[in-house]
Amino acid sequence: MTDREYDEGAPLSAVRTWLVDAGCDADRASALCEALRWPIDCGAAAWSARVAAAASALLHERARRIWRRQVATLLAAVALALPLSAVIGVYGLRLAYDVLCGLMPAPLATYVVATYAMMALGVVGATYAMIPVAIGRSRDQLAAAQAWAAAPPLEEVIR
Repeated sequence: MTDREYDEGAPLSAVRTWLVDAGCDADRASALCEALRWPIDCGAAAWSARVAAAASALLHERARRIWRRQVATLLAAVALALPLSAVIGVYGLRLAYDVLCGLMPAPLATYVVATYAMMALGVVGATYAMIPVAIGRSRDQLAAAQAWAAAPPLEEVIR
């Protein structure tokens, strides 16, 4: 059936006739047919606002837990990687120094290895210094998501 048939009331009059023939009161049959008239106004904007209000606290709490879990995972990975990279770096530098001492004078080998160690230390330090920045950006994204969830429904914004 098309919307035009609903607007004209053709099937509703057939339903009303069937209800009256089945023994239903004519007033009740008319009231039921009016309730079935197309389009049905279910108050979608009101439902949307109520669902958003009810779900917003749960969504905020879930986003906060997910953010905390991500930060904890990041910090655990960083805490485990630092000692491992330090041990590998020390053994690698010692090996490089031994190899370079065989190829060049010891003061020059010391200079090359120390320069490389300082550069590697700077890169690792800059990488670890970036952790608070990444956490801050993550927190900003969480705040933006919470602000979006707390925003009024689109129907209210359009009006």
